[in-house]
Amino acid sequence: MYFSRIRIRPDVRDLHLLLSGNSYGAHQLLWKLFPTREAGRSFLFREEVAREQIPFHKGVRGEPVFYTVSESQPRADNPIFCVESKPYAPRLVAGDRLAFRLRANPTVARKTEGKKNSVRHDVVMDAQYHLLRELAEEMGVSASGDKSKIKTQLLSVWQKVSVSRSIETRLRGIIARNERLAEAATNTMNPLKLLDVALKAHTNKSLEKWFCEKGERLGFTLVRDSVKRRLKFQSEGYQWHALPKKGKDAGFSSVDFEGEIEVVDQSLFHKALFEGIGPAKGFGCGLMLIRRA
Repeated sequence: MYFSRIRIRPDVRDLHLLLSGNSYGAHQLLWKLFPTREAGRSFLFREEVAREQIPFHKGVRGEPVFYTVSESQPRADNPIFCVESKPYAPRLVAGDRLAFRLRANPTVARKTEGKKNSVRHDVVMDAQYHLLRELAEEMGVSASGDKSKIKTQLLSVWQKVSVSRSIETRLRGIIARNERLAEAATNTMNPLKLLDVALKAHTNKSLEKWFCEKGERLGFTLVRDSVKRRLKFQSEGYQWHALPKKGKDAGFSSVDFEGEIEVVDQSLFHKALFEGIGPAKGFGCGLMLIRRA
């Protein structure tokens, strides 16, 4: 396997204006760096901003820089890209601790009425909609419409129903169960702020659950710090990436995860490093970057 850093050549740097927000277009261009025999298989890649990754390189601006993991070494004789590659064979054993970064497309499969197969849903939106709909049902308001509409309906009757106290208690309980936000559970907050913080806490726990379940199957587990015994884990940077060529509402989400993990099964973990984690690998998701903790 090979780990590569791939930059746009200075004389075609304006190409990044066309690639901006176009992960699939980037994938198609990167594909050309690999042997024809690999044309039918995927490789892992992650896009970053050059000035953040290599700030001391002359002339670096906001163009993308790509990191890839591939079975074959990418070609260096390309008119668009500068390619730097090295063999990638991390020597890991159970018990090793690693700092990690992962951009992934977290989804959950759910049975849908009228459909034979399970339907995959965005973890973030799924978690928020489920909580909002449960609250709407408890408060006796309509749970139809988009997330913003449901929130507006909830807040409009917040002080008018007898269950408002129990709703507040429930939301503070959700916040208290989130290690990073627990201290906010006793803060004075208006209904909108309380609801937003609870949604964030609930979403973060759902993402943590998704990541931990992946770890169970792929040979790693999250690590806790030695002082507050909190998980060394955070999930940020939720984005929705539209794919208009595939349909009006087509697209995928991405979330940036980082923290510290411990290797439990090196064989399974090596597979995760080389094959990726989660779906949407063709759009720049799934590549886990690691270093010794």
